[in-house]
Amino acid sequence: MSLNFDPSDPPGPLTVVRAILGGALVVATLLLLVLFFESGHLDPRFVALVGALWLFWGVFHDVLGFIVQPLAGLLGDQLTGTAPPAVPHREILAGIRLAEIYRTHQRDPAKSAALLARLRAKYPDAPELQHGDGAA
Repeated sequence: MSLNFDPSDPPGPLTVVRAILGGALVVATLLLLVLFFESGHLDPRFVALVGALWLFWGVFHDVLGFIVQPLAGLLGDQLTGTAPPAVPHREILAGIRLAEIYRTHQRDPAKSAALLARLRAKYPDAPELQHGDGAA
């Protein structure tokens, strides 16, 4: 396994923070073990430091990784205009409503029929699209 660093693809901010906390945690834990084996007792301040580092590691790994990152991704998608893929049922219902608008308000049955045909081609097994041409 080789690690290749690609400067055009830098790590994200949470990855950097986790790496720094993880490195500090490893160093502090090793120092705590060395001090324990040298002196035979644990320094309460150092134990508190290692405990705090474990706590911060857990917060960054679990809470921020599972809550903040998905929310930030969702917010970023909303700001940039990229939305998650539509649920087929919702897309079908929205298409049927749009076809009805084309037919009734714009008086364009050809446009309505073409939209329904595209939906039927995309979702051939959709029961919502099995009833005629959408005209009520």
